[in-house]
Amino acid sequence: MTNKGLFIVIDGPSASGKDSIIKQVLKDLSELGVKALSIEETKEKNYNRKKILKEKNKGNQEVARAIIDERKKLYQAKVIPQLESGTLVIANRGEPSTLIYQTFENQITMEEIWNMHRNETMLIPDLIVIVNCSVGEALRRESSMKISDENKDENSMSGKFTKDFERRKQIHAKFEKVRNFLERKKLLVIYLRTDIMDIQEESQKVVNFIKNKLNYVRE
Repeated sequence: MTNKGLFIVIDGPSASGKDSIIKQVLKDLSELGVKALSIEETKEKNYNRKKILKEKNKGNQEVARAIIDERKKLYQAKVIPQLESGTLVIANRGEPSTLIYQTFENQITMEEIWNMHRNETMLIPDLIVIVNCSVGEALRRESSMKISDENKDENSMSGKFTKDFERRKQIHAKFEKVRNFLERKKLLVIYLRTDIMDIQEESQKVVNFIKNKLNYVRE
């Protein structure tokens, strides 16, 4: 009998190490014989980013509504079919980012955004991994690599924050708060501090959780 796949969201501030950890987790799972893939919302072919950007002038509630609409369509088209076939799916960013960026200006609360997701019967992850580090470390990493498209784009949903050090500090702090918020909602959360990055070690925490807590990998 085919096991239903697991859905995992890995989220965190820019340059916190999400991409590196996702890449390593996929490699480690492959070596265990676990079929897995990753998605990144804003890079998916049918993700209507222009629709979301058009809502920015209407306020964060309308932006959140547009994001949730696109997320629901993406999950229905690309995530749920994979899960039903037994494939593990890792999302690079997801609901945690919306809880943070769309509440930044206090026009809407995390609770309201949470309820908007649930009203759309949005898929709830089996596990959320929050990856965080100091702003100083994030900036150091960015200075040692090409600036991401997200940070280059003045119109991106989070790009406007990346050039403001004080706002970035607040965003990093809010990822700690969103961890507590999600745990109060009884979601399973792993919180990784990646200032001293050991990619294999961080990956193993996620893989071990999959193996031991969710009983996904049969030994």
